[in-house]
Amino acid sequence: MNKGLDDRIREFGKTMSVGSVSFWQQDQNYWNQSQSQSQNSDAVITTMSSAMTSLSSGLASIYNQEALTRTNNALTAAIQSELQQTQSANSTGSSSGSSSSSSSSTSGSSSSSSSGSSSAGSLATGIGTVPLTASTPLSTLRIPPNSAITVSDGTHSTTYTTTGTDTVTNLIGAINANVYGNAQVTASLNSNGNLVLTGNYNSDNITVGGTFASAIGFGIGNNQFSPTPASAPSSSATGAASAGTGSSSGSAGSSSSTSGSSSSAAPFNSALALQTDSSAELLLASNGAVGTLLNVLA
Repeated sequence: MNKGLDDRIREFGKTMSVGSVSFWQQDQNYWNQSQSQSQNSDAVITTMSSAMTSLSSGLASIYNQEALTRTNNALTAAIQSELQQTQSANSTGSSSGSSSSSSSSTSGSSSSSSSGSSSAGSLATGIGTVPLTASTPLSTLRIPPNSAITVSDGTHSTTYTTTGTDTVTNLIGAINANVYGNAQVTASLNSNGNLVLTGNYNSDNITVGGTFASAIGFGIGNNQFSPTPASAPSSSATGAASAGTGSSSGSAGSSSSTSGSSSSAAPFNSALALQTDSSAELLLASNGAVGTLLNVLA
């Protein structure tokens, strides 16, 4: 009974009108308009969300590139500072030792003599046992594609993965690439065509690894190389008992020469920025570039 009454009320509502639009039609128009506004609002929110995502991605890319640039600049400045300090120390020590030795030798030449020998040491160097050329395909050395050859300096490592169409030139280029984090090792071919690996610093030890390292001449027994440490100069002084002054001067000359030689060797990695060797953020801070390094990728 109530259902019949509801139907009559609905029919009555459809016939009733204000102006030319019935109550029922006004109700339908209201809900249609609300639905349209809701859809428009959703579209605006979606567009704004997409724009915010694009903005965040773009800013992240900019910040990441800026961080990489600042890190590279700081590393370059630290290395240049270290080289300048080493050259300055070598120059000062050599001139001081030479002048002191020369003066002492002149005053005590009639009654004293001194002699000494020293070794400057050498960088770690490894020479392969297989003759190669720059254009030798690695595939002809029986190195299959996707094979890894690694070169380590004791701290960092360079890994080269073969492609199946690469040559010795590609391998040398990968080892010599100036990429942060790679091993500090220089590769070249000698006059016999052997691959030569040389450490860039006098404390680096070179290790060559990989299943097919022997194919380029660095198999077991010829894959680890160490630098030769420098030896201190030895000196001796003799003098006649009747020429005590000359003897004393000669000894002073030897001591000054020894002191000059020892002071000429600057400590390895004396630059604070190079001692950290832990993170780009510490490198930037030690170089005076204070700030937060945003380690994000777009």
